[in-house]
Amino acid sequence: MKMNFKQMFVMKKVLLLIAFLTIMLFSAEFDDSKSNFRQGTQLEFGLNYIAFNFGKTCSLNYINCVTDEYGPLYGFAYYSTLDTNFAVFVNVYASRITIFNVHTGPFFEERSVSLSQILKQEFINLQEWDVVNISKDSASHLIDRIVYNMLECKVDMADIYNANDMVSVYTHIASCDTFECCAEPTDGGTAMIENWWTLLPEKKPTSIFPKTATSCLRISRLRPGVFYGEGFPQATPYKVFDVNGILLKQGITENGQIYVPKTPSILDIEHKKVLLK
Repeated sequence: MKMNFKQMFVMKKVLLLIAFLTIMLFSAEFDDSKSNFRQGTQLEFGLNYIAFNFGKTCSLNYINCVTDEYGPLYGFAYYSTLDTNFAVFVNVYASRITIFNVHTGPFFEERSVSLSQILKQEFINLQEWDVVNISKDSASHLIDRIVYNMLECKVDMADIYNANDMVSVYTHIASCDTFECCAEPTDGGTAMIENWWTLLPEKKPTSIFPKTATSCLRISRLRPGVFYGEGFPQATPYKVFDVNGILLKQGITENGQIYVPKTPSILDIEHKKVLLK
């Protein structure tokens, strides 16, 4: 039976209404503060490996310290100093760092700043704030090694995520120092914190620190053992470490070229760390 023009018009309106309601339902889920569908990662240190404490964090007005031992978090929460779209939760009891996107938005959209960069920077912050009682060099080498392992994690949902980033849940203990310490992402992203949106401070780091123009560091592989860098002056000193933090070589760039004894390794140049593969 053929439909007349009026019936077709009504049917079209019904279909559009159904599509609209479907989009609204998905949007409601993505905007739900309790939704686990958000990009994130988690790093936990085993008992007696590294002890966390509050350090200087409670004196910083862009960090909210939570000292209720029976609440969802005993530690502190703040917006990432590298990308305020991400929230950082540090559990002092568990020596655990949980990071995830405060917005669900498009499903695991790619961003200019990766989770691995955020985790590295926030761990260095913890060292500077005396949350972890180790030297800056030790903190830098340790987090470089851990992030390398996390990037090597093989998880069932790997195809969903940015291939150059890590979203795994990782526990680092004395007896586990490889990618085997990884676990699958929890419920699509990372472990969630109960009532997390109530724990964040009003201020963000970007309202505290003025933005300054910085050069864009880019490293590309020319051939085995040789990399080419942009975004730094000619004849720039650099160091190359293996993934365990052992110094392999130090030198000066030659026409932007950097010579590396082996890969994977960590390049330290212009106060930045870059994983070379």
